[in-house]
Amino acid sequence: MSAGTEQRWIVLGADGRHVTLGRIEPSEAEIAAASDALAAQGLSGWLVRMRGEYYSRGKVTLAPLQRIGAPHDADWQAALAAFHAARQRATH
Repeated sequence: MSAGTEQRWIVLGADGRHVTLGRIEPSEAEIAAASDALAAQGLSGWLVRMRGEYYSRGKVTLAPLQRIGAPHDADWQAALAAFHAARQRATH
């Protein structure tokens, strides 16, 4: 897989914080564990498929797959903007 088509699954918090789950699709048990860990802290977010290389200056795309963690009505666009701001700080 080339750098432009790298794919990984991440947990994206409503505030833009994120963590990688891996490069292969997580199992239902892994998703449930991530959701429970967020909920235990009163946090919410999404399971997301990310395409593109995180540490390059190229574009990455995020596709929300499901809401996880505490029940929420968090704004996807705000979380996405916060993610991109955090990524820019990490790569510059």
